[in-house]
Amino acid sequence: ELCNSQTPWLLPGGTPTPVGSSSPVKVECLEAELVVTVSRDLFGTGKLVQPGDLTLGSEGCQPRVSVDTDVVRFNAQLHE
Repeated sequence: ELCNSQTPWLLPGGTPTPVGSSSPVKVECLEAELVVTVSRDLFGTGKLVQPGDLTLGSEGCQPRVSVDTDVVRFNAQLHE
């Protein structure tokens, strides 16, 4: 399958990390769009990234975010 919502990240040495709810980036592939959800605590340091500092793709897909949330969400049509 071309689209998988659970991407295994590799540790040094090529060991895959388990993918769980603690992953800072989640990707959901729907029939006509891709939904990417990014934790604002992207690096796990407690310092939140600003939604305006994040883009998706070379065309600069802008995030859809509510001010009172700790996640940034991108919606991109599959043909974009």
